[in-house]
Amino acid sequence: MNHPTLNRLVWPLAALLLALWGLLTGAGVHAQTPETGLTETGLTVRSGLYHAADQAFPASGPEVSGWAATLTATPRVRFTGDESWLVMELTNRSANADWVFSPHGSLIERVDARLYREGQPPQPFQTGYQADHAYMLHYGVDITVPPGERAWLVARLSSPFYASQPEFSVPSRADYRRTVSFENFLILMALGALVTLSFYNLFIYAGTHNRSFLFYAAYMLTYCAGWAFTFHLPADVFGLRNLRLHYLWFFLLPVLNTLFYLHFLQLESRVPLLARLSRWVVWLALALLPTSFFLLAYAHVLATAVISLWLVLALVSGVVSWRQGFAPARFFVLGLLALLIPAAVILPGNVGLSPDVPFNSELFTLLGGTLDGLLLAFALADMIRLLSRQNQASIVQLQRALHLARTDNLTGLHNRYAFEQVFNAEDSARLLIVMDLDGLKGVNDQQGHTSGDELLRTFSKHLRDLEREGVTAYRLGGDEFALLAPLETEAELTGRLQDIERAMQTNHPSSGVSFGVAHTSAAPKVSTFDEADQRMYHHKQAKKRNVRASLLT
Repeated sequence: MNHPTLNRLVWPLAALLLALWGLLTGAGVHAQTPETGLTETGLTVRSGLYHAADQAFPASGPEVSGWAATLTATPRVRFTGDESWLVMELTNRSANADWVFSPHGSLIERVDARLYREGQPPQPFQTGYQADHAYMLHYGVDITVPPGERAWLVARLSSPFYASQPEFSVPSRADYRRTVSFENFLILMALGALVTLSFYNLFIYAGTHNRSFLFYAAYMLTYCAGWAFTFHLPADVFGLRNLRLHYLWFFLLPVLNTLFYLHFLQLESRVPLLARLSRWVVWLALALLPTSFFLLAYAHVLATAVISLWLVLALVSGVVSWRQGFAPARFFVLGLLALLIPAAVILPGNVGLSPDVPFNSELFTLLGGTLDGLLLAFALADMIRLLSRQNQASIVQLQRALHLARTDNLTGLHNRYAFEQVFNAEDSARLLIVMDLDGLKGVNDQQGHTSGDELLRTFSKHLRDLEREGVTAYRLGGDEFALLAPLETEAELTGRLQDIERAMQTNHPSSGVSFGVAHTSAAPKVSTFDEADQRMYHHKQAKKRNVRASLLT
């Protein structure tokens, strides 16, 4: 398959695959075990998560252990919102003093924290969704733990919902900056690709009015908006911090993608049952959309359920359409797999069914969605190629039908329908020659219609020899023929017709050609034809008189 649009998408696709490979090979934040662990840079971390009530922060570092003993430990936060204490004991066995406290893996509305060092007053700081960030699109906060020292970090986490289990690590500042730069590059590249694909397909829609391109563009823009909010781009760039806007986009994704594949896969005609089920998913998503404003704690769970239902139904629809022979559906199916694979890897870890993935799961999902966008663009390009091929075949078939409709089956000349189209539409002065093939009835009566048909074909072959640019021959029916030609060819054509008559009489002595000439500019079209026809009749009668006179003499 060779298509210009596909070729333009190959390099972005290759770049995205390389980015995914880089992410999966360890370019993210150094992972820590939740209870205790040693970073690659030599910082020992012991941590615990506890339910939060009305407790105040401990007064000093040595009090942290006793204060934590009064709390109730919990293995994880609640997805529908929670307030928790995070307690970390840090022992620096390295020569590095510059570290970063990094909450990640989920949106957290507020993180109020204190760093306790021996002999130092507590260092308060804030991060999370509602706070300004030292690192764009990341919650990381710089902390200092000198070599050989021990410190305690206590953080109160508060959020109306969690998209997944949050993670906490303390990488070195140099490593964290490299990670942030790499991840931000991938985030902005992916979001930029989504916007570019959206507007490119909007332009295609403007020219084609094919609604598949419109729904695709709307789906890509919505996907871009949803992940821009997930990574806090509006918050960090524009100061827009409104959690109620976050899941609005994710409820719209099933709506727009379903409208896309209903039209793209022509599901109404291919599989009406799947089309009806898909429309129910659209109405369900729209019905649950207000929960992102009024039931924020449950919006994530409900959006996840609707999205899961949509993805499964879309995958089934794509596979069925593919099996029915709609080739572009294969890219649609591959795009859905690009969305489903990150979910299959990440979601079990989010709910504790498998170990957490050792990379930025949100970024991995965004890149999967961007890959889905590229593959859907492949699908649309393949659809254009298929439609172009079908249109070309239809045009060839139509041209063949038009040719047959304008052609006389026996002689291969243009027929009366073609003659009337040209003759009645002609505005400039033209030469009209109306002809009768003399002797045809006698040949049919004496030698049979097969010989008569052969005579018609022989005469028609001579007329085709007269055709060139501006000169066209027609069989009007029976033994009646016509020529349309430029005025200046009158003498040449009348002379040639006389030559044709003599040539035909070699094998068919009783045959002949009677003709009459008129100019189309001399009178209305009907009168012009009648004039030529009358002159042809006079020519025929004159020839008969000449024959009788020669017999008498």
